[in-house]
Amino acid sequence: MSMIKIEKVSRNYKTGETVVKALKEVSLEVDAGEFLSIAGPSGSGKTTLLNLIGCIDGIDSGEIYINDQPISGMDKTQKTTFRRNNLGFIFQTYNLIPVLSAYENVSFVLSLLDIPADEIKRRTYEVLKEVGLEGMENRRPAKLSGGQQQRIAIARALVKNPQIILADEPTANLDSKTGEEILKLMKKMNEKHGTTFIFSTHDKMVMEYASRLVLLHDGSIVSDERRQ
Repeated sequence: MSMIKIEKVSRNYKTGETVVKALKEVSLEVDAGEFLSIAGPSGSGKTTLLNLIGCIDGIDSGEIYINDQPISGMDKTQKTTFRRNNLGFIFQTYNLIPVLSAYENVSFVLSLLDIPADEIKRRTYEVLKEVGLEGMENRRPAKLSGGQQQRIAIARALVKNPQIILADEPTANLDSKTGEEILKLMKKMNEKHGTTFIFSTHDKMVMEYASRLVLLHDGSIVSDERRQ
């Protein structure tokens, strides 16, 4: 059974008098544990699709089901709760809180859930060690490299044990060597925890690491290739 089922989803945006068709009746199914890259040039609709799966944006027509639950009928509060409980996000700009330490950036997301303080501490230290940041827990983002900041972002996404992690251009602000280290880390987390990873990217290296590559062009899927 598919974890994510996207059925004839369309999304339009209005810019002035012009209607931009960002997605045109896109259909796609994603199984649990996939390491999937949605790729394509700027304007192809890949970030729009990621935002729809992540309940950040609204669907104009069609439906997205996550574990058989339709998301279009959810109100704002329900979407917020659903994101918090089921999804993790990794952004190209890291989106860390600059005044908080690595530990605080990661533990903050657990503090929003009903989790005891000792459990928050254990899980936060555990995941920071897992992503290679042991001993750097008290450093703020400005004192860390781009790669280290992205490792915090990965730890933050993983710490609540989400079913799905959505990564929007996660290597865009990294040099190729650091980008590859980050990809290897995410692949390791995917294999260890069985977490489903979905990337939006135009980075060829991300496409090569993906076990499945979906190409978008002008809001439509033009190819869907499984590598394993």
